Amino acid sequence: MKISPDTLAELFQQMDLFGSIPLAVLARLAAHSKIQKVRAGEAVFHKNDTGNALFVILEGEVKVHDADFVVAKQTAGSFFGELALLDEGPRSMSISATMDTLLAVIGRAEFYTVLKDYPAAMQTVVGLLTRRLRLQTDKLVDQLRRREEELTRLVEARTAEVMQQKEEAERQRAQAETEKKEAQFQRQRAEQSERFKQQFLANMSHELRTPMNAVMGMTHILLLKQPREDQLKYLNSVMRSSKNLLVILNEILDISKIEAGKMELEHTDLSLENVLEQVVATLGYRAEEKGIALITDCDPGIPPVLVGDPVRLQQILLNLTGNAIKFTEKGEVVLRVQLRNRKDSLCRLLFSVRDTGIGMTPEQTAVVFESFRQASSDTTRKYGGTGLGLSISKHLVTLFGGDISVESEPGKGSVFHFEIELGISTNTAVAGQETLSPDMLDAMKGIRVLVAEDNQYNLIVATETLELKIPEVRVTAALNGLEALEKCNTEQFDLILMDVHMPVMDGLEATRRIRETNKNIPILALTASVIKSEVQSCLDCGMTGWIPKPFRDSEFFGKIYNALHGNKEVLLELPEEEATETMAPSAGMINLRFLEELTGGNRARIRKYIELYLESARTILPQIEANLAGGDYERLRRLVHTIKPQFRMVGLPHTGELAARIELSLGDGQVPENLAESVGGLLEECSQSVVAFEAYLQNM
Repeated sequence: MKISPDTLAELFQQMDLFGSIPLAVLARLAAHSKIQKVRAGEAVFHKNDTGNALFVILEGEVKVHDADFVVAKQTAGSFFGELALLDEGPRSMSISATMDTLLAVIGRAEFYTVLKDYPAAMQTVVGLLTRRLRLQTDKLVDQLRRREEELTRLVEARTAEVMQQKEEAERQRAQAETEKKEAQFQRQRAEQSERFKQQFLANMSHELRTPMNAVMGMTHILLLKQPREDQLKYLNSVMRSSKNLLVILNEILDISKIEAGKMELEHTDLSLENVLEQVVATLGYRAEEKGIALITDCDPGIPPVLVGDPVRLQQILLNLTGNAIKFTEKGEVVLRVQLRNRKDSLCRLLFSVRDTGIGMTPEQTAVVFESFRQASSDTTRKYGGTGLGLSISKHLVTLFGGDISVESEPGKGSVFHFEIELGISTNTAVAGQETLSPDMLDAMKGIRVLVAEDNQYNLIVATETLELKIPEVRVTAALNGLEALEKCNTEQFDLILMDVHMPVMDGLEATRRIRETNKNIPILALTASVIKSEVQSCLDCGMTGWIPKPFRDSEFFGKIYNALHGNKEVLLELPEEEATETMAPSAGMINLRFLEELTGGNRARIRKYIELYLESARTILPQIEANLAGGDYERLRRLVHTIKPQFRMVGLPHTGELAARIELSLGDGQVPENLAESVGGLLEECSQSVVAFEAYLQNM
């Protein structure tokens, strides 16, 4: 449809927007306008479309909407799209025709060009925009208020529903809790007798062990004071009786652990030959005293390294062999191990202990493995004991997956035997027992080594180990970092072994000072804490590498060799995790595996290191107790740090771990709530070890 500019100008003049504009001017505006026809339901433009024109409704009707929400309707004589006159931006609303509609479209540029001298038109547009925005804002606020009221109603309804559900859940929980307590009460009543027995056994063992250790310790001190001959007789009797009672207490503790299901086996490399040697070393003196032969026979076809629990296997063999010696007055006791079969990574072994002792009747053999049972009441009176040794052995054999039995005849002796299956290790030697290459040791002949170590025990072990293995080695000692620094300034060394934690000046600071003048000398850290951060601190200060304490020969000399020959790849390797022993022997049991590996089985050195440990323990334990009571926690931490490596070296890994936890807990200057309990446990374990090692040395 065509409309002339004059006609369109007359239509414009009838509108409020252009009422004050001269007709001639409106005619020019009409000439620059376009006529657009829009069908019913068709969109003039959509929300977010770019706007650059004003629309005047000549005929028909349009709606202003946002999706399905209609904001307003406009008829002939009104206009829309005025916001585009102010800014060429996106449309804020959509416009659609509700019927066939005729529109005049005035471009923004044309509007300003024609009407630049007539601001009243623009004022009208701005006023209209203001009113529309106010109206839209009022509508929006009203909608938000109604929506808020609806949401509040829904929240209140949902809250009431949730509270009702919570009350129901609480009721059901209370009912379930009541039923649970009732079930627990009934179960406790059913298990009360067994639980009380286990609690009594464990408590009795622990409570009696502490005064028994005191009795043995004081008796030992009196024996060292050169008592009169008549006093010596009584003191020796007290010591023998105390040792027997301690064995009984340990057996009671073991059986209570087994019956409570808390006894678990380790799975580590073991040498069966070493286990048998330890049995002979422990019981050989008893056989010699009675004038009977103690013979071991190990099948040469058995693999050199197996996988199992060496401590518990040794405990079984000690019980069986000890019993055999006890009940044999003449003849021999034979401990034999035979290879039954070998398949893939497993081998089946037959262990037997045969004696020429008093023997047993069929009735006696039927009950011999029961707890607190012996062959007869005469046996208890004559030979002593608790009747727990064989019961414990039977439980341990069962844990190994085997079964134990006995063949016996009165007056002709007994044979105890059991079969178990052990894994075959892929290693050729038990860790720490690898042989050192003679060529490697010869290559280090005559080296000059400075050992910086404030712990006298560790200093002696390191010095002796170097002197025994490396030909013509020259070892110089320094008791702290400052001494090490001074000796480096006055003497020449090929290697420095540097403890990390020392008084006066620690190993890290000493290394930094040495590196100021000597960049090349190998410096290896001797550290008992081998977590990554500790080792990284050693490397960061200039150390060449690290050796964990306590050390084994193969690792000790291997790292020294690598340091002297520049093998940095091995030396700079960080540990994957804390290096701790997982094996924890029962209280009172001697486990000298580490010392045997360190000394190559040298009995004199083993005795010497045990005596050094005992001397250190007797000196440090009273100081630990005094500093705990006096509240000098830094001194306490230092004392625990000093003795900590010795625990692991003499086969007390659990005590070593306890010492490490105490030291760590005091490291940040805070005093933990359970400090007294932890230190008390450490003192008790140390006291037990002192008594056990003293007894071992007497029988060694």
